[in-house]
Amino acid sequence: MVSRLQRSPHVVFHWHGEKLLLHNYWSRVRATANPILVQFLAAFDEPRTLEEVVAAFPEFSSRSVRRAVKELKDLTILEQVSAKTQRRDRALELWAEWGVEARLFHWATKNVSYVRSRDELRKEEKKRRDSAPEPPMFKRYSGLQRLSLPPAELNPAESFLEVLRSRRTHREFAKRTILLSELATLLKLTWGVSAHVSFPGKPLTPLKTSPSGGARHPIEVYVFALEVDGLRRGLYHYAPERHELDIMGRGNYSPRMEEYCAGQWWVGTASAVFLMTAVLERTMWRYGSARALRTIYMEAGHLCQTFCLTATALHLAPFCTAALKDTTIERDLGLDGISESVLYASAVGHPMSRPFPKPGRYTLAR
Repeated sequence: MVSRLQRSPHVVFHWHGEKLLLHNYWSRVRATANPILVQFLAAFDEPRTLEEVVAAFPEFSSRSVRRAVKELKDLTILEQVSAKTQRRDRALELWAEWGVEARLFHWATKNVSYVRSRDELRKEEKKRRDSAPEPPMFKRYSGLQRLSLPPAELNPAESFLEVLRSRRTHREFAKRTILLSELATLLKLTWGVSAHVSFPGKPLTPLKTSPSGGARHPIEVYVFALEVDGLRRGLYHYAPERHELDIMGRGNYSPRMEEYCAGQWWVGTASAVFLMTAVLERTMWRYGSARALRTIYMEAGHLCQTFCLTATALHLAPFCTAALKDTTIERDLGLDGISESVLYASAVGHPMSRPFPKPGRYTLAR
């Protein structure tokens, strides 16, 4: 069988300053490229033999074309068609609808190099501290009025197993207000600082009830109080280190919730909506690899599950969604979407019916 060559389906081009770069995110190869390479690779929309490639470029010598093909094969930009590549391409059809954006992020952030020893870790941390100051761990708004919150109170009659089994996503809420004390408990136990730990030569590191990659805690939360007894309707920013609310705006934000959450009308009927954002430089300062973005998404998930379980233990009805109008929300919150970007939303209200099943003995399914 005559050998045929094809363009790798994993190649993307992008500009970096004045340089055009090509990146095979599957093989993790990066190289500078001449713009004429784009035209050359366009000839491989269909697999070709080497002789067909040479004939397709009569303006170049056979020797130069063959040399270019060899270099591109070495860089994994061109590849030989085989049973293995055909199986891979069939499997990749699963990713077709998500497009190159998902494939690039998924494969480009695989198999990164990790620090292997404590000495190496110390050197890396010192290098980062010497090159740039550590960004603030908490966002502070100056000039805004602050509101102190009551302490967290949670004394559930149910067992932890009952709370786990009772957690459900609610899309209907009873027409009742939640209490300010319940809102404060949700904020403190989900996003609040629960303790501090000290390491030699470092400032105190805050800890929360959910894990955070490198203890960087990039997630901020903005609260829309819609029906909270003891708190005026409005938009607030939660300050986790002080357990306070920064008052950002007053008024009824219920009509905006549906728009923010991509037409999900029931969000505006909740008592309070919580929008999570990420201050990306906190994590970027410690981790130089794009893989760290995965940890930020994971952290938002950790926090949301903690929120849902806490709400359930309070006999409240939680809801969460990632269907968001990102740029609309960021505009209204005064965020640039670059240094700080919205990720996730959760909401809470009173359930339409009893949140817990009838008392009884619970066993976990095998």
